[in-house]
Amino acid sequence: MTSPVIEKRVPDRLFEGILRILILVLAVVAQFVLLVQLIDFLRINAVYIYFFLEILALVQVLILLNQKGINTYSIAWIIVIMVLPVFGELIYLFWGQSGRRSRKGRQLRTIFSRRSLWLRPDPAVCEKLRLRHPDKQRIPTYLVNQGFPVFDKTRSRYYRVGEDQFEDMFQDLEKAERFIFLEYFIVSDGQLWQRLYEILKRKAEAGVDVRLLYDDIGSMFMVPRHLKELLNESGIKVLAYGKAEKNIFRMYVNHRNHQKITSIDGDIGYLGGTNLADEYANIYPKHGHWKDTAIRLEGDAVWSLTVTFLEMWEGESGEREDYNHFRPRRLSAGDGFYQPFSDGPVNNPENPAETVYQQMITQARHYCYITTPYLVVDEVMLKALCVAAEGGIDVRIVVPRVWDHWFVHKVTRSNYKRLIEAGVIIYEYTPGFMHAKMIISDDNQAVIGSINMDYRSFYLHFENGAWICDSPAVTAIKNDIVETFAVSEQHTLEMVNQTPLWDKLLQTFLRLFAPLF
Repeated sequence: MTSPVIEKRVPDRLFEGILRILILVLAVVAQFVLLVQLIDFLRINAVYIYFFLEILALVQVLILLNQKGINTYSIAWIIVIMVLPVFGELIYLFWGQSGRRSRKGRQLRTIFSRRSLWLRPDPAVCEKLRLRHPDKQRIPTYLVNQGFPVFDKTRSRYYRVGEDQFEDMFQDLEKAERFIFLEYFIVSDGQLWQRLYEILKRKAEAGVDVRLLYDDIGSMFMVPRHLKELLNESGIKVLAYGKAEKNIFRMYVNHRNHQKITSIDGDIGYLGGTNLADEYANIYPKHGHWKDTAIRLEGDAVWSLTVTFLEMWEGESGEREDYNHFRPRRLSAGDGFYQPFSDGPVNNPENPAETVYQQMITQARHYCYITTPYLVVDEVMLKALCVAAEGGIDVRIVVPRVWDHWFVHKVTRSNYKRLIEAGVIIYEYTPGFMHAKMIISDDNQAVIGSINMDYRSFYLHFENGAWICDSPAVTAIKNDIVETFAVSEQHTLEMVNQTPLWDKLLQTFLRLFAPLF
């Protein structure tokens, strides 16, 4: 039987999405017009007020320069403020702040501050990891100090393509008895959603607590029309993170919920790069073959995924609940160490995801392989990659040949010359779009999740991932990446030097604004 959600016509959804984005654009344009008029008014009628705003801009620059952990993102805003002292300062006040001082940011930090009530490290597991891998203590210890325990009673299954993940996920969903929590950046109408909706509807009718949290802007043009009403009628709870039309002036236009989590009864969890859309299962060839990856966890590490979902759900719903009701009930034999973690703009300037990636690169002793759809990184990350390669480490990065955002792809390519000259090997995935987000080093540790190697993932988006050590999944990840090298084209220094001058100039220009994309 066809889902009532699917019966809604695509043109209706598209029109609604265009209307909403048009309202958003008009609101932003109106703000710019207002700012311009305000500046003209100040210039003509109130020189002393203009002088005050200049001082305010200087103070803002000094604050940015002296903040803990200043980064390229902050420096980019300093340039904007200094070049446009009044206009730039007002733009920064509207869109450039980290979100820490906003009402929503304070609310989320309060929720995150209670994380220790639910997630507590087990000293026995930490000691077991220390004895087995004394050289792999920095990352897990750092993440424990950030509030994310390491678990050992967990086993996993790695998926090299999204279609394999969804087949297993649907089977697990059919067996749910207590709850199903889904958190994704994109929910799109199509064959995948139709199958998922039918399962969720049946489980909700059977009394299972079913919840869906998706990002409003990420799903704006693709989400089924009247999704909330239709799912609520089926007994399914649904929330859209950061409604765009409600948050024009604050953190939510830029700061999106990019996390990907499925938690089933707290015993089985999924995370990785896939969203709930047909292209992620190669049903719809949006950009050629869509290369994405995911991992299935079964055991105590799923508890971290459940807590992360509940934190974001509480942040959007405003309703506090006892997380203990959703603890796992099944024990599982362990096949390694697993440490799920999350990140977000309210952490700025200290970002666990970026720090973990840097440590994976700097700690590598033999090799470090990375897959990412975007390579838009700051000087610190570039330096870490170059130093590792110059130090004899086999550093390889796979990015897409078929891009989804041309300007981001230009910035990605702007980094090739420096990296290749340092000895980093760059591959472009030729069959289509490389969307997998993974990093692995030395056969015994890897990270998989929703984290891109770009400013948005490191500073602007809520992200999640899992550090994995001493697990068969690490070997599976390595084998998959090595096989990916074989179907990708290595980008050489000669190819970089053959880039037309106009393209090089465009790359350089776009690179200046990369942190603001």
